[in-house]
Amino acid sequence: MNDTIPMEGMKVSGDLVRVSVANASLAEEVVARFLGGLTDNRININLFIGGKGSEGTQFTCCIAAPDEERVKTLTEPISDLKGRVQFSGPVDLLSVFPHRFNLKALGLSLIALGKAKIPLHGFCSSLSALTFITDHADLDQASSVLQGSFSLHADPPRPFC
Repeated sequence: MNDTIPMEGMKVSGDLVRVSVANASLAEEVVARFLGGLTDNRININLFIGGKGSEGTQFTCCIAAPDEERVKTLTEPISDLKGRVQFSGPVDLLSVFPHRFNLKALGLSLIALGKAKIPLHGFCSSLSALTFITDHADLDQASSVLQGSFSLHADPPRPFC
């Protein structure tokens, strides 16, 4: 691809499970209780994407796969989460950095991943990175597609914990 953007590297965070609240809007207190339970039980969140709209708060997060059963146990006593939390995996996070607020980088990434028919379960942008949630089975293809969109200066991606 001739239209590449320079990036310094790519990082993979693997062996994850995606936790999402589907078709529900929550009060902020419910989300705070969920997050407090994770904190109290020393469960790391690799990525959290949340938002509040007129209907309430919704979220998706990624946790280490070995923590899935503990998180299920933590959500059971929260009545507003019963039947609304979905666990899916295995998923990986694929991050390219730094994007320096370059909307072209986001656009190229989404177009390239879409053309390759790679499912995305979410994406976000921080000050330094564009991060995509994809199925573990699609990691190699997603990595190749993104490498084709960027001029990377670092080694090929490798799992990072």
